[in-house]
Amino acid sequence: MRLRELSAGELSDIYNNYMVKDFPADELKPLERILYTMKTGLCSAYGIFEQNDLRGYAVFIVPEGVQYGLLDYLAVMQEYRGTGVGHAFFRLVGETLAVKYPQLLGLFIESEDTAFAADGRERTVREKRISFYRQNGCIVTSLGSRLFGVTYCILAYNFAGSPDRMPTLQELDDIYTAMFKQHHYKNNVRLWQYED
Repeated sequence: MRLRELSAGELSDIYNNYMVKDFPADELKPLERILYTMKTGLCSAYGIFEQNDLRGYAVFIVPEGVQYGLLDYLAVMQEYRGTGVGHAFFRLVGETLAVKYPQLLGLFIESEDTAFAADGRERTVREKRISFYRQNGCIVTSLGSRLFGVTYCILAYNFAGSPDRMPTLQELDDIYTAMFKQHHYKNNVRLWQYED
């Protein structure tokens, strides 16, 4: 399996055929916004391939000069879920992104906070998602965020060579200040760090 950077056209096809089904509407940015951030270099997208067969995809936010990027979207095609594609992604992502972003030490991952689940079923889905990330070497940090009304716990995935490094609240803030226009940031972004 391998990760390959996607063109704007390839990502557009994936967005229209898969992302609109794989992600809730309130979590999915408009395609035009994603393509704009690709064009400006803030965002990049990768496909997870076996031979030439697309098995999954990921979108990253990596502002210039940061040591931690953001895994904005990750999904495995429905027919390949539970077959190890997600695990393969985490084995490949560090070495693949290091080619394009040699300064990166790792990635932030937002996962909906279980404490804010609407019901038991939703809480179970959120717990399973966090468990998947932890099984793949992600660390639950002491950081949290509330973005446009959705509360997240923040995980970190450190690449080889920085396994014990814990990213800071300032590093998370650097991502969001680069991602959002100033008025959106001011009105819709809240960050915090829990006490140990």
